[in-house]
Amino acid sequence: MKKSLFTILAGISLGIGVVPQTMPQISPQPVLAQTQQNLDVELAGHLRVIEKNWRGEQKVAWRSLEGGFMRPAPRVKPGDTIRYTVSGNNRTEQPISGLVLTDDLPANTVYVMGSAASVGGATITYSIDGGKTYSANPTIRVTLPDGRVETRPAPAERYTHVRWTFQNAVPARASVNGQYQVRVQ
Repeated sequence: MKKSLFTILAGISLGIGVVPQTMPQISPQPVLAQTQQNLDVELAGHLRVIEKNWRGEQKVAWRSLEGGFMRPAPRVKPGDTIRYTVSGNNRTEQPISGLVLTDDLPANTVYVMGSAASVGGATITYSIDGGKTYSANPTIRVTLPDGRVETRPAPAERYTHVRWTFQNAVPARASVNGQYQVRVQ
């Protein structure tokens, strides 16, 4: 299920799942409760804005969706780009192995192709079926006018989830993260 635009603006992180590789996939909220003692999971959203410096030159800046006391949260409108960062922070004195971070893309947004990245050495995969299956390069089957069926890369509009599978253990008192961007429809 996709997060609503209200969830984006409120900065609620209910769409994150943390799943050790050895455990079966279960819904995000129980997973967070099971791993809470060992791992802090955070979701941060930033709006892409173009600002001018003192010379009048344009530069890209990222403004937090949460806002603050002195700076209100920015207004999000169709066409805007939002960058999400999902962080896993190991609070223990021991490494955590088999970490998998998963985030569902918010409703009313489209994944920006090629924007997913990670810090911490993760394999990035995507779902186009609501989180049932994941692939590094999702494909769809298309029936052509002559009746032939072709397999083609899935369009960005079909992406529903991004997943980061970390091959190396997260060291004690260390953090890893994954990022991706979406365009608001």
